Amino acid sequence: MPTIATDSNGNPPKFFSGDRVFVLPNKMKATVIRQVLHYDMNETFWGNLELIYDDGVKGTSNCWQVKRIEE
Repeated sequence: MPTIATDSNGNPPKFFSGDRVFVLPNKMKATVIRQVLHYDMNETFWGNLELIYDDGVKGTSNCWQVKRIEE
């Protein structure tokens, strides 16, 4: 079983590859490519999402600007 990365507090990412999300600012659906682990001094935290929108365009969004959807 593969090891899941965690942040400084031991938390796994909130979103995983393949998760379907709704990006609130541009009102579009997308699929998560990955959630980026950010570094700030000696701490790490889960931040931006790399996405592929339903129209095929790749982009990045802040994790707090999306919500998971079930399809």
